[in-house]
Amino acid sequence: MAKKVVVTGANGHVGTALTKDLLEHGYNVLATVRDAEDPSRTDHLREIANSLGAEERLSIRSADLMKHPPWADILSGIDGLFAVAAVFRTKSSDPENEIVRPSTEGGIELLRAAAEAGVPRVVYTSSVAAIGSLPGGRPKTEDDWNQDATLPYTRAKTEAERLAWKVAEETGIDLRVVNPTMVWGPHFARHTPSTHVARSLLKGGFPAAPKSSFAIVDVRDVATVHRLVFEEDSASGRHIVSGEHGKMFEIGRRFKAAVPHSRPPRFQVPWFVVYLWATLDMMKGALGLKSTLNYRIVRSIKGGDSWVDTSKARGLGWEPISLEKTILDTAEWIEKKGL
Repeated sequence: MAKKVVVTGANGHVGTALTKDLLEHGYNVLATVRDAEDPSRTDHLREIANSLGAEERLSIRSADLMKHPPWADILSGIDGLFAVAAVFRTKSSDPENEIVRPSTEGGIELLRAAAEAGVPRVVYTSSVAAIGSLPGGRPKTEDDWNQDATLPYTRAKTEAERLAWKVAEETGIDLRVVNPTMVWGPHFARHTPSTHVARSLLKGGFPAAPKSSFAIVDVRDVATVHRLVFEEDSASGRHIVSGEHGKMFEIGRRFKAAVPHSRPPRFQVPWFVVYLWATLDMMKGALGLKSTLNYRIVRSIKGGDSWVDTSKARGLGWEPISLEKTILDTAEWIEKKGL
């Protein structure tokens, strides 16, 4: 008999890919989104199920983490929970209430409800943001924690995962965690901060690149590792999932090689130019215009690196999709969907 699982945040980038992967592997999926009556949050999930002939194995319900959904009813009788729902924003005029609290309070309420419902196994989506980028010069492992989480998003992910482990210790739930790096790949209905980086490399949004590095992982790999972590009885703890890493300028050159009409950065700039760039961007924000950069963001990307150890996830039998395929499929998806 097919196992029944719940995927929260199923309309997001990771949630959509995970729902697709689970349906492909025969699971019955109860997908939760903030508003199940909103076609923009559900149509693409139904299209995926229809394309797989799995319409009867997908159901969708509303569940907003901050509105105390009926978790007891949603989680009743399931074989597993994939706690994917999260706020993925790097900037906000009210970061405490719009980024930190939904990630911590809402997520912890869900985990406690899972324990009360007797859910046999929970896979929790965290982030490499909770691992951190320091110290530089060595690969970060599952034993590392972000000790300098000052940005709202990184603080939210770090605090939320620490609280998740605290709840697991208190309640005894079988908790496993996945920590992805920057997620690219197809099957997103709207941009995330990560896919927006890919869009900028495609369309010339970065005329120059700082000497920062980042690691990229394909969303299909993230979905696969979630499922493998759930299926493998011996899996435990955290699992970093990542593909290749490199300087932004180098990634831009790889992007150009895979997608010749893309417009990545043409040169690298020293850090003082990046700080000047941030100053101008903050001035735009003060005038009420769109602003995406500030000094804290610059300091956070300057101090460390994106080198991580993925041997634990690979030990489950997973091998990452090539960066070239990820770049090509991401670019094709952006252009196909007009994103």
